[in-house]
This record gives sequence, C-alpha cells and structure tokens, in this order.
Amino acid sequence: MRSWKAATAGALLLAGCSNASVDKPADPASAAAPEDSNILHISWGGIAEADQGEAKRHWSTWTINLVDGGPEYGWLSEKDIAFPHTLNFELAGTGKIRSVALDNRFQPVVREDGSMSQTAEGSPVRRFALLGSNAGPDGPYETLVTGEAKADAQTLIKLPKESSARWLRLRIDSNWKGSGPTRLSDLAVYGELDQRGAAGEADVSGVYTHEYGPIALRQSGHEIWGCYNDGLGTLRGTAFGRIMRLAWFSKEEGSIGSATLVAANGKLYGFWYRPEDKMGSPWNATKEKSLADADLGSCRAALYPPA
Repeated sequence: MRSWKAATAGALLLAGCSNASVDKPADPASAAAPEDSNILHISWGGIAEADQGEAKRHWSTWTINLVDGGPEYGWLSEKDIAFPHTLNFELAGTGKIRSVALDNRFQPVVREDGSMSQTAEGSPVRRFALLGSNAGPDGPYETLVTGEAKADAQTLIKLPKESSARWLRLRIDSNWKGSGPTRLSDLAVYGELDQRGAAGEADVSGVYTHEYGPIALRQSGHEIWGCYNDGLGTLRGTAFGRIMRLAWFSKEEGSIGSATLVAANGKLYGFWYRPEDKMGSPWNATKEKSLADADLGSCRAALYPPA
C-alpha cells in the first residue's frame, strides 16, 4: 500500500482492525470508558464526512480519523476558519446515546516515510456541543449535550438524558488558545445501536475513484472480491451490512494487510492496516461507475476468479 513495504509473514487475521482493539496500559490522562460500546467506531459502521477544505490537506488531518478509536491520527481545522467548526457523522443505524468522549491527547506517530511527528499542531478543542437527528443528514438537529473538553486529555461526558439519533453533528465553539487551527484526536459515542451494521448499500459492486488509483469491488451475497491500483493489488473479504472486512495483497510489494471499509452514500469510508494491525491511512473513495460500464482490464481476473 502506497510506498510501504514489508515481507509476507504468517496468516492474516481479520479481526477488529482497530488501534483500540489492542489491550493497552491505562493512561492517567484518559477518561474511564463506560460499559457501553463506541457505536461511532468504524468497526460498528460509523462514518465521518469530509469537512470543508479537507481535500487539500494531508490525510493525517482528515475527519475520518476521528472514528478509528485511537489518538494516533486525528482532525485538524483550517488555519483561517472562524468558529464554530462543524463536523458531521453517521451511525450505521439509530443509536441510543448515553455519553460522548472527546480525546485531545497528542501521540507521536512514525510516518510512512520514517519521520516522526514530534509536536502537536493546533490547539485542542475546548467548548463543544453534540447534536443529533433522526430525520436525515441535513437535520433538523437537536442539542444532545454541551460541554468543555480538557486540554491534552480524554473527556467523557454523560448526556443529561438518553437520546436517539442516527446522524450526529459536532459543533466546536472554541479551542484552548482562543484562535488559530483546532485539533481533536478522537471522538467516541457510547450507547447501543438498533442493529449493528444495518443501513448498508444493497450492493457495493462498482468502480470507486481514489487518489492512488481506482478501487473495483464485486459483491455476491456476503462475499467481496476487489482490485486496486489498476491490478497491482487485490482484495478479498466479507460484508456485514454496510461494514466490509477485507484482506489486501500487493503483488508489486509482496505485502499483505487488512482493511475495514464502510459503504454508504455511494462512497467508501475507512482504513487499511499493516500486518501488525496498525493503521496505514484512510482509504476513502467515491463510486464512479458500475462494473458493467467499466473497462476492468487487469482487474477482471481478481474480480471474477475461476471457480
């Protein structure tokens, strides 16, 4: 994937595909997690829509990073945008929401080119409001909770009352510096979904546009076959509602890994992972055409393997 290379080793385990799925020592700067599940996490089918101006920023600052379950990568606002900032999310189904956690911690990350992020850019979120809607992505929205997030820590806030919503909107009213770009490492929404993985696309088959080359997918029942980078890589996995668990193999690099993608709104949202289950980067894409309308070329064999 991209320029990263590694030797193929061992069997690939398609598990949670999440930084949060690995047991880690308790962090004194983080809030105690509630018993509820984080229903906004990518593995539950939660997605984050791109914010204004995101396309011109590096992927490590994209909104989708807020649903990966860890502080390694997060969101960063534009430098000159005025408050409030508005970020939009969608659950896989109607959620019963009881609490929300904002993570402002900064965690150094070794980038794909071997360099390391040493300092946090931007000021952490301070005052915020979480809004919800069951009508649609455009609302109307009602305020579920307001609060203040701690700087460089994780803040868990219980809603005044259990609330129902499928579409969520995070309104950021200020940061701790009072001006300039705002950062947030992770957003967790705790509660219950009426049906995990629900509200999926009827069929994800098609060709999707991506900055590193097209992604072609074919679905038959719960099974998925795929191809990316014009045949340089292949995909194989299963679909559960709108959630896809996939294994990828790069023939050019001789490397393997996994991916968790959510198909919704004619798009793919999600991440690819290295063999160590560490996130590589977001793998968002937009559907361009059906398989019948595409010249599949070298991808045809991967999409239609012999029986």
